Amino acid sequence: KTYPIAWVALFFLVVLRAAVSIYNNTFSPIPVVTAKYLDVDLTSVNWLFNIQAVVFIFVSFFTSWLFESLGVKKSLIIGGGLITLGCWIRWIAVKIQPHSFALLMVGQVIAAISSPITLNIMTKFAAVWFTEDRRATAGMFVASNYGGIIAMFLMPAVATGEDRIEFTIIMVAVIATAASIPQLFLPALPPKPPSIDMMTTVSHDTDDPTTKVSLRKGTLALIKNIHFWILCGIHGINVGLSISWGGLFNQAITPYGYSNAEAGNIVAVGLVAGTLGCLIAGPILDSTKKHKLFLKLMAPLVCSTYVAMIFLIKQDSFAAILYVNGLNQFFLSFMVPIVVELGVEVTYPVPESISTSMLWQIAQVFGFILVLVMDNFRDPSGSPPNNMDRGLIFQAVTSGVCV
Repeated sequence: KTYPIAWVALFFLVVLRAAVSIYNNTFSPIPVVTAKYLDVDLTSVNWLFNIQAVVFIFVSFFTSWLFESLGVKKSLIIGGGLITLGCWIRWIAVKIQPHSFALLMVGQVIAAISSPITLNIMTKFAAVWFTEDRRATAGMFVASNYGGIIAMFLMPAVATGEDRIEFTIIMVAVIATAASIPQLFLPALPPKPPSIDMMTTVSHDTDDPTTKVSLRKGTLALIKNIHFWILCGIHGINVGLSISWGGLFNQAITPYGYSNAEAGNIVAVGLVAGTLGCLIAGPILDSTKKHKLFLKLMAPLVCSTYVAMIFLIKQDSFAAILYVNGLNQFFLSFMVPIVVELGVEVTYPVPESISTSMLWQIAQVFGFILVLVMDNFRDPSGSPPNNMDRGLIFQAVTSGVCV
């Protein structure tokens, strides 16, 4: 059965994930003021965002080993420690004179390691703590971007000028520290395994799981599984576009006269809609098990919103952009637990940590490439200057491939 302590552990994992997301979105809602403060160009500010994808891709090669070797609790303690350390290094980088962009990047890299640890662990955490009929719901809470919602409202409101950047970075460091501490005091496992399969895969005297299939054999099995690669392509395009759109959205609409605060509000409302999509998807999938049906429904709906953005992003279209962006985030977030759960199903008995890590790793590869490509579509001599109209077309075409 699912014990009450499982929901407590889930709550504090969601809190830690929220802190990681706030860190992830420290600078993307405020690119112009950040560039001025650090005396760098917008592309350099984008690299504060891009480097997270690079780190995610590299570290994801090792997260499966980490989860299977150390268990859930120790992995999350490591993740919490790294984001805390990285965020305080970022503060040192802006405290010294002159500000050190290089040291800021070091802190960014260290903190970024926590992102794949806290996200890739979602299915492993759900399997350790929850019964089978609650795992999609638990995974949905972990995948939901609560921290992103907070960041999109918080950063433009706090960082109103260059003189507020240091305070903003301190605030994020304090949040990360506070969110990491509870992991030290939570139990490593529930009183008893929640399901029969966990009785055979987890040694209950330690937090060291015994894998169903070895990591090497599991990875080789995934490489040969065509169904898994199809899911990787769908997840990669879906999440990759979400990553690139989230990182460049501010720069896509501000040339048309929208402020950082307005852009932040649009993204925040979109993240709320995305969270709602995850909240609805989890229980529906747990009760119906109709993963393929919902996948076929959601993919074309996501594509339609990207097509609409081509025509909507212009002056005096705030309400329309807000509405369509909300629909976009709802549909694509609904797809996330579908693909992740299917990834576990089609690869059984490969450990959940391997399939989930690879899905998110490939998604970050897509996201990293898409950010670089779309950044090059910025048109400095267009009307208006620095518009990203060509990037919007590319984005819609890429989403069409997913359909």
